[in-house]
Parts: sequence; structure tokens; C-alpha cells
Amino acid sequence: MRHWLGCPRLIWAAALVAAYAATAVAASPALEARQDLPRRGLLYEIRTGANTVYLFGTLHVGKPELNPLSRQASLALAASQRLYLEVNLTDATTVNADTAAAAMYGDGITLDQKLPPALMEKVSARLARYQFPQEVALKMKPWMLGQTLLLLEAKRRGYDPELANEFYLMDYARAAQKEILGLETLSDQFAIFDRMSPAQQQAFLEQTLSELEDSRFEARLKAMVDAWANADARALEDELQHEKKQDSVFGSILLPRLIDERNRLMADRIADIARSGPKSFVAVGALHLVGKDGIVELLRRRGFTVRQL
Repeated sequence: MRHWLGCPRLIWAAALVAAYAATAVAASPALEARQDLPRRGLLYEIRTGANTVYLFGTLHVGKPELNPLSRQASLALAASQRLYLEVNLTDATTVNADTAAAAMYGDGITLDQKLPPALMEKVSARLARYQFPQEVALKMKPWMLGQTLLLLEAKRRGYDPELANEFYLMDYARAAQKEILGLETLSDQFAIFDRMSPAQQQAFLEQTLSELEDSRFEARLKAMVDAWANADARALEDELQHEKKQDSVFGSILLPRLIDERNRLMADRIADIARSGPKSFVAVGALHLVGKDGIVELLRRRGFTVRQL
């Protein structure tokens, strides 16, 4: 269940950012730091000299009962002047433009012109189950549609992308007038998928449809969410290693680009943030933090003092 804690689930921004932009200020949560709040997610303190960065591992779907964040995370966020996310989603115009440019077909091309009829029938059946407009789906490239179907199924099972940690963090930061920045751009993330050949994109969509039909889908999704909710780094690392061993487009082609390559780039960016100050709160998918090639170990090897909170 690789999609919910490490990969660019910020793909959902294209569909949700318009609603978010209209409601974020009105819905801004009060930050809570009660003693009775459980540890949720992975939170680290990164120090170099007198400078501090907090690094938090996020969950890209959510449930109401998973908020507010832990006491430690709430206090760290309140103490920070800046919030860094994988991508800054506050500019709806830029998000929509980037999505149209990279994830959608242009010049009258539609998905049904690219897929074999048998696969298109499976897609149409899934879209009908979710009551998702086929005319919208037909504009999407296969990889974008695969991502969208995964989120629609997660939402159908009670895991809502609109309750992702990123939106909670942005709501608070905007209400508190904290600066919101991104480690990457949405175009950077889209490019990872768009680099796949047409055959690879089709295979990705086919494998996604197979995953949705798997009877273990909900159990694996719940296990991932529970691992995040219990701050269980070992369980998250085990899931990452499991995915790396899979013989699939995701495991063999996408995962090295989505996790390993981006870990190195994000670690460099976080190192720059830590050296330059001011105190900042950095939030990225939780799978980016675990393992010997995760951001936490990369920063330790760069000489930073890192401790889990």
C-alpha cells in the first residue's frame, strides 16, 4: 500500500485545491497541545549550531479521529516561523495550470484513444462505481487516472484525502500567518510519472485496477494508517521494503524515483533550511523518513544532530 505515506499523493491537490482555497480560512483549526493526545506520525528535531528544524512524516489521507496532531507536533509547529511541505499548494491558479500541462491530454486527445477497449471497459466500470464523470477522466493521462482511482477508492472506504495532514498543517499556518513554502514544485512531482513511456503508463493503470480488486486492499490500507497513527517507524520501513521487492511498474520504475532520488534532493534542501534558519517545520510523506536511505539517516550522515520526539 505504497501510495499513502511516501509517494506524491499531492496529486490530489489538482482536484481539491479549489475547494480548499475557498474554505481554508473559515475552517482553520485551533492548535491543540493537550497532554492526552497520542503520538501520531514520525517527528524529529534536527539541529545544527543554534538552528532547529522539525521534520514530520505525514499521512496523505485521513479520518477525523486522526486530528489533532500529537502534543509534540503541535508545539513544534507553533514554535516554527515557516511551514515547508513537499509542495506549496496555496496558489490554486498555479496548481491548476501545472496539472493541465503535465497530467491532462491536450489537442483533442482523450484516454479512450490511447487504451485498448477491454481496459477502457474496466476503467468505465470503476468510474461508474464512484460516480466520477467520465468526461473528466477521459482528459487524464493513464498515470493520473490511476492516482485518482486510488484516492476515490480510499475515500469510499472512509479515508478522506481532504483530511490529509498537509491540509491540516496549511490551515493552521495560514490562520497563524506563518509563511508556507515548498521543497519541490508540483511540476517536479508530475514529471516523475510523465517520464514513463505510454506502455509503462498503461501498465501502471492496469496494475492499479488490479490492486483495487484485491480483497486485501482495505486491510493493507488500514495497516499503513495504523502504523502512522502509532508512530511505528519499523512497520513503515517494512512496508517500504516490501514495495521495493514487487515486480511492478511501481516497484521497479517509479519507487526509486519517488523515494530514493527525492530523499536525496529533499535532504539537501532541508540541510540548507537548517543552516540558514529561521526555525521551521518541514512535513513530507512518512515513508521518506524511514530506512538507511531515508531523509533522517541522510541528515545524520551530513553531520546534523537528529533525535526523535
